[in-house]
Amino acid sequence: MDSIKNIDLVIIALMPLCSVLLWALANYAEKVMSSRWRICWLVPAFLTAILTYLAGFEKLMLPAYIAAAVFVIGLAKPEKKPRKIASVTAAVLGLTALPLCTLVGGYRTPDLVKNFNNGFNKMKAHYVLSEEKEIDWDALYAKYLPQFEEAEKAHDKVRNEIVWAKFCAEFHDLHVNYITDEETNKAAKKCAGGNDYGLVITKLADGSFAAVQVDDSLKAKGIHNGTPVISWNGISPAEADKQSELYEMQNYADEDNAKFYEGFFAAGTGGETAELVYTDDDGVQQTITLPKLNDDYYSRCKDAYETINQGLNVGHMTVTKLNDTTACLRIKTMSFDSISEKDDHAAMQKEIRENILALKEQGVRDIVIDIRENNGGSGSMVKAIAQLFAPEGEHYYVTDAYWDDTSHCYKSEGGGKWKTDHDIVFDGENILGDEGRIIVLVTAHSVSAADHITKLMSGFDNTTIIGFTESSGSAQGVTPTDLDLGMFSFSSSLMLNKDGSVFIDSGTDYQSGIEVDIKVPYNNQALTALFDDGKDYLMDYSLEYLAELER
Repeated sequence: MDSIKNIDLVIIALMPLCSVLLWALANYAEKVMSSRWRICWLVPAFLTAILTYLAGFEKLMLPAYIAAAVFVIGLAKPEKKPRKIASVTAAVLGLTALPLCTLVGGYRTPDLVKNFNNGFNKMKAHYVLSEEKEIDWDALYAKYLPQFEEAEKAHDKVRNEIVWAKFCAEFHDLHVNYITDEETNKAAKKCAGGNDYGLVITKLADGSFAAVQVDDSLKAKGIHNGTPVISWNGISPAEADKQSELYEMQNYADEDNAKFYEGFFAAGTGGETAELVYTDDDGVQQTITLPKLNDDYYSRCKDAYETINQGLNVGHMTVTKLNDTTACLRIKTMSFDSISEKDDHAAMQKEIRENILALKEQGVRDIVIDIRENNGGSGSMVKAIAQLFAPEGEHYYVTDAYWDDTSHCYKSEGGGKWKTDHDIVFDGENILGDEGRIIVLVTAHSVSAADHITKLMSGFDNTTIIGFTESSGSAQGVTPTDLDLGMFSFSSSLMLNKDGSVFIDSGTDYQSGIEVDIKVPYNNQALTALFDDGKDYLMDYSLEYLAELER
């Protein structure tokens, strides 16, 4: 965008520059009386046409475009007076474009309603989970079109980003995403998050609520990490949560994961002050009015989220020894490198195999595969990793849906089932041996290919899936599409279970086809370990679990 704005500035600068040069040329050309100078009056229009082609048409640049055309008068009227009038007029018109482009909203902003319509129509035509989720496209369009019209009227890119996020969240599918750029995305979340009063409210496993990420200014008032929260602004944190626009922007594919974060956005709602009812350390209920610290609750909320969902802080695809008998394979995304992708990740397998075998010689027996916050990627990488750790023998991964080349769509069999094409299977290597055990650590934002490996390895006898929540529950193939403003993506390639039902993704029941073997209670013990002691509670839990296993 900056390069396009620079081109516009060049066009604007051309007008007074050409005016001065052609004003002088008007005097000279009249004395010389040669027709060859007339072609010079076409130069501004010619240069402007080229630059406009490169940058694209912008309505607020119209005075500059007209200015370039005004110079053509000098071609038709060789007399000095009309040429000088044209020069002055063009200079004034050209400079008029400068305040229009810098001060008027909507400069170089695509039509936000048209942008929404383009994305909506593409998704409606190609979203593969429409039947599974029983999407009411007309109702969604009627709900969100007015919101995009308001954003367009205000030329508000931040509001546009907020409305898109709320629209995407309607599908309970983390593959439905829209983003323009990181700066606008962060501004949208800050705007939607509300005010910061110095704490985040988190829901514990027993259904109660507690304060976390508590600001130092509140600790003198007896509020600290773990302080029980009764209400926020007179209502329960779960109710206050729903008053946050940031809550509406959150996309969860599974109802259980959404419930885990209930209340997480409540403490951003309020005005200049907010009322907190809490239980103090003596068990006495207290009411306090908290002043607004700033207007950026999102940053505090983000820090709390990262504390809960932290993964091992090492490099991607790093194998790290945790203790005498356990190592960790940290996978931040399901991608390795372009060369390995082309050879079915044989090079990646070789690297992991060598690392694991070397650690086995040092006494390592078990491994934790940490895919917390893994944002997905390659299905072939999923298979390559699973092959290494799976018990020996053939294992089933997933079934491709049948694509009908005639009708250009997948074939529904009715009753939530689809016509299948072929199964994907592989043979396990059992690299850890019969005594080895595997833990897979997940969060609600272990997405896509991370969901795949969770589902796949949960079927292995030697593997246990552990997390505060399930993985995301979004597994289909994705189509990213560039709109006039931003990139929009959604599920477009259908993957199935053996019986033709949809692989992992939830339907109208809001329950994904994926579970954890051990859902670790997010309780006061976990809260203290995470927010006060700075420990990796899930990792510590996993190591204790492995140590207690009977072999």
